[in-house]
Amino acid sequence: MVRSSDRVIGTIFDIKKYSVHDGPGIRTTVFLKGCPLKCVWCHNPEGQETSAEIMFSSDRCTACGTCVSVCPNQAVILKNADRQIARVHPDPSIVLREGSDGNGGSPAMNSVYSNQAIAIEAGSAQTETVRPGQAMPLKDTSQNLNRAHGIHTVREKCTACGECVKACPRGAREVAGRVVTSDELIQEIMKDVVFYDSSRGGVTFSGGEPLLQPDFLIALLRECKEREIHTAVDTCGFVKWETLSAIVPYADLILYDLKCMDAGMHVELTGRRNEVILENLICLSKTHDDVIVRFPLIPGINDNEENIVSMGKFLSSLRGEGKSPRIDVLPYHKTGIGKYERLGRVYSIPDIPRPTDEMVHAVRERLRKLGLETGIGGQAR
Repeated sequence: MVRSSDRVIGTIFDIKKYSVHDGPGIRTTVFLKGCPLKCVWCHNPEGQETSAEIMFSSDRCTACGTCVSVCPNQAVILKNADRQIARVHPDPSIVLREGSDGNGGSPAMNSVYSNQAIAIEAGSAQTETVRPGQAMPLKDTSQNLNRAHGIHTVREKCTACGECVKACPRGAREVAGRVVTSDELIQEIMKDVVFYDSSRGGVTFSGGEPLLQPDFLIALLRECKEREIHTAVDTCGFVKWETLSAIVPYADLILYDLKCMDAGMHVELTGRRNEVILENLICLSKTHDDVIVRFPLIPGINDNEENIVSMGKFLSSLRGEGKSPRIDVLPYHKTGIGKYERLGRVYSIPDIPRPTDEMVHAVRERLRKLGLETGIGGQAR
């Protein structure tokens, strides 16, 4: 987060309109970039890093080489195997002919690289013999050529400048993350105020972790409060109490993620211990009147009796500290798996099934018997 004159600037990666699972009524959910946790089931992995990233959809790519040509940082490469390679000048307006390298040289135009992978970088003499946007001509006779080549992004070199995104003729590339001012975002939020008013809805700030951009978040919350728009903040709780407590006067509702009670297991699942998260929730129960705990139910990971009972008893004990929060059970889903491939990452739990309705209701009932108000899936109260 930075300031520009009187404007507060932050980074978001998505805005979801007409959301009904992130607080009461019809809502606009704004996703802020950056998160201190790395949950193994995360369905918004593009929100984990604080900076913008390129997402690549290989199923849309024809390997035309456009992105390779335009990348100013040589971060996009074309990997080929079992195919014929010809060379072209990196300037997309120049297509080389046999016997020319654009500088009077004479590279072997039709050299065949058999059973050998080649990385062709932007700015080199070895890019495809097509203009950007054209289909790639394959001159080998192999029947599996389309499976053997592919576009790859070297993340260490990529600055997410977006040149490849603008140039791609198939829409195979996109930037996850953009910088906006608080004023711009408030204008976008205000477009749907009629839906908030008619449904008692509002705006939810999620992520990532919105409290990693505290000044930006507080500026947005203040602006919404001045306009009498209901606000909710969805947080993992892994922040300093001073940071969390600063939003208490401005957030009408706090959605608080609670994943696992055992500190060691919490490290395995998220990369962090959970003592700060639990301590912050204790403090929050004393200072805020509307807190909903959100429990992502992951079969075989955190659905065991010990974790459920420990969580229920902990939340029930908060009655002595203040108002005991409601807990919503959020069934695990796989909608974010494809994002990992588009980011060049590996999803570590691909075989985990979705919980059955019976399982979800059983966990809810177990928590209810421990004296807690419960819900499923973030349904409005």
